[in-house]
Amino acid sequence: MSGPKVVRIVTREEILAICEGHLRRLEQAFERWQAQATRIGEVSAAEVAVTRARHDSLRQLLQDDQLLALQKEVPEEIAFLARDLAEREERAVDKAARVRQSRRNLHDNAATLLRALETATSPADPSLVDALRAIAAGSAHADADAVVARGFAQLAPANPVDTLSDTQRALADALQVEHARPGRWIAEDHAAREPRLDRIDQHIARLQTLHGDASAEPFLRRLEAIERDPADPRRNMLLDSLVVDLAATAADWQARRERIATLRTLAAEAETLLGTSGTELSAQVAACLAAPDPNLAQVEALVQKYTDAIAQELHRRAAIARRRAVLEGLASLGYEVREGMETAWADAGSVVLRKATTPGYGVEVGGRAETGRLQVRPVSLTDTRDPTRDRDIETIWCGEFTRLRSILADRGSELTIEKALAIGEVPLKVIEFDDSDGSEATRSSTRNSS
Repeated sequence: MSGPKVVRIVTREEILAICEGHLRRLEQAFERWQAQATRIGEVSAAEVAVTRARHDSLRQLLQDDQLLALQKEVPEEIAFLARDLAEREERAVDKAARVRQSRRNLHDNAATLLRALETATSPADPSLVDALRAIAAGSAHADADAVVARGFAQLAPANPVDTLSDTQRALADALQVEHARPGRWIAEDHAAREPRLDRIDQHIARLQTLHGDASAEPFLRRLEAIERDPADPRRNMLLDSLVVDLAATAADWQARRERIATLRTLAAEAETLLGTSGTELSAQVAACLAAPDPNLAQVEALVQKYTDAIAQELHRRAAIARRRAVLEGLASLGYEVREGMETAWADAGSVVLRKATTPGYGVEVGGRAETGRLQVRPVSLTDTRDPTRDRDIETIWCGEFTRLRSILADRGSELTIEKALAIGEVPLKVIEFDDSDGSEATRSSTRNSS
């Protein structure tokens, strides 16, 4: 079929731009992965080196012209980095939560010991009581575990297995101490006492680990107020409310962090693509991210601006490359390509090329190159022609179009047919030809669109 055609072209330049964009996003993903994993203490120098070496091999794909492999493997690596970082963050959050829970157990155990020591038959060591009181109040103590163990040892008889009374055994259970090893404090066995406190500790640990201590400060004050009065009849309601508010805040912080990361990635990509034309937008981003608490609505607006600006610039570059590739391909087939034809095509929407071996006939190419969809068709340049030649011209163009696709393929571009009419299916289009730049001056009434 070599009547009018609608074709789609993807040029080598366009593919290279896509690959370079993938590599820029990979670099941003790596920097974020390394910075965050290092900050939370969940990555080693060896792991960073291995990851960097893997990325070097991916960048080498561009140099080796392995463009399809690059387009497949780089997005997969970016997705892997995101998953891997999320797993590392979860490990760090779990560690921080366990520290909080262990500290809570120590506080509870110290308080229980204090009450027991007050009723003990023998007086307790005053320094031990003071240390236990400080631990129970939440103060940091370098030897908190040892202090609590001393407290239990002072309560225990010489042979705890044989002589523990029922009351002392109950106390040991409350203190989460193994009878066989009374000096070992089991920090993990605490969930049965107050499951909501576990969830609260997990949320607070998440905020502190991923978003900084300040993000958790209001909730720590609320928790401290609740724990000061364990007999408050509103305790259950206050704890439930705290859990709900913490979960919502953690989700909000996470969404904000992800959008800011997206903005930083787009800004880095635009810096290379837009150059000086993106200076004003870059200044807006810098001002937004310099704020202690960036406005999420402003972040979203800037993300959209960058997305639109990058897409527009990529479309502009792709359109130039597509027009150039088609014109250069037709020039290789012997068609006359003159200076200014690319501009004429962009301005007028189409351009006509002549060939010395087929006088009176030419080829029209047009369409919005920004979309990648073009129209190509043989045309007559005069009404005073022998119509019986039209079919021959279309047959000649059939062979030339096949050669054009081959030429473009050899240069790394791809031309595919989306729609085509058969030879002779519609009359040959007749146009008046502007010889200065190859653009069409007027069109005859026998116009057919594909």
